[in-house]
Amino acid sequence: MPPLRERPEDIALLTHYFVKRYAIKIGRQISHVPRDVMQRLVAYAWPGNVRELENVIERAVILSAGPDLVLGREALPSSFTNIPIAVATQSANSDSPEDLLTLEQAERHHIVSALKQTQWRIDGQQGAARILNIHPSTLRSRMKKLDIQRSAEESS
Repeated sequence: MPPLRERPEDIALLTHYFVKRYAIKIGRQISHVPRDVMQRLVAYAWPGNVRELENVIERAVILSAGPDLVLGREALPSSFTNIPIAVATQSANSDSPEDLLTLEQAERHHIVSALKQTQWRIDGQQGAARILNIHPSTLRSRMKKLDIQRSAEESS
């Protein structure tokens, strides 16, 4: 059987099946998958197979509070790390390749910027995780993955 990334037409059917399955199992009343959520699921280049989709849907069902399936930004891993994107601090009209960063580079830049703004404090009311609107453990995980470490000169 071909991998899921080669069968995007199956994603909607599988999504509805898994939503129904996990909503019953968890005791949630999820009756609708919003169009933008379905578009994100179909556009994702599933490196795994159906089990990966199942895990994403199970987590989304657990985290959804209302009748709509909610798929957080962090729900789909970054598989498009080589797509160039414009950095917010640069001119929005600039389209030259020199002004573009990969998603991973932009994420690294954004995290480091938030950490510098908070004097490298991760947790708490004045922490970078709060500014970035993510859980502190998620921030620590992203820092580890992106090899973000406080330099000796920033420590003093």
